[in-house]
Amino acid sequence: MKAGSYRLAKQHVLAVMGNEWAQLIRNRVVVYTTLVPTVLLVILAIAVLGMSAFLTEGSGAAQMLQKIGVDGAVFSGSDNLRVSLLNPFLVLFQVIPLVVPITIASYSIVGEKQLRTLEPLLATPIKTWELLAAKGLAAAIPGILATWWGFAIFALAARFIGPDYVFSNLILSRTWLIAIVLLTPIFTFLAVGLGVIISSRVKDPNSAQQLGSLLILPVIGMLIAQISGVVQVGLGLVLWIAVTVGVIDVALLWVSVRLFRREEILTVWQ
Repeated sequence: MKAGSYRLAKQHVLAVMGNEWAQLIRNRVVVYTTLVPTVLLVILAIAVLGMSAFLTEGSGAAQMLQKIGVDGAVFSGSDNLRVSLLNPFLVLFQVIPLVVPITIASYSIVGEKQLRTLEPLLATPIKTWELLAAKGLAAAIPGILATWWGFAIFALAARFIGPDYVFSNLILSRTWLIAIVLLTPIFTFLAVGLGVIISSRVKDPNSAQQLGSLLILPVIGMLIAQISGVVQVGLGLVLWIAVTVGVIDVALLWVSVRLFRREEILTVWQ
């Protein structure tokens, strides 16, 4: 791509992103859906962390559990119970980069179509990939930032509330940090890709959001498997999920460009 073409494409993408965020801020449903799940999850995580701070070494529940190992660190007694209570939040934090972008992406195309603001945009010289990139980034960035700042607040609270051993060897473990840093954008673009595809095909934002919400079912399944002891979420599993979902993201990107037919949106949608 030539320098001039790159600058023009960048201008198109940034302009559409700015317009997307301006419209989203005025949409209370999208704003609440973006903020509320993150805030509630962080509050719940800190509450569980606070309750776990009162656990004692001789508590009956702590003695019933077997020792847990995370990235080479072994937890036993009350620390073992704290880890058992906090470990599910590693999976729960991955719900945020799925819920937030799917909501924004669902309103991104079909919502604009209902408001009659998509057709003028499609009639401009902007390329399809520029439009989809702008709408995708406009949905992805809030999801990534919401997850990261939510985890940062939780980690900061853990630094002062929880035991240092649990903070250093669980919350700042390789598994947790790689999952938050690596899986968050990968899951976000998975949600964005599906959201764009779904909202390109349906004519109602609620239908698009409902279909997209099915995306969290595998995460809930992983959470249940982790709590029941069927699956141990470790570094190897996190990396395997990252590679698998990353490949799916690339496939969804190709499919979304193929399915997004601007001529059909301009002439057929009524």
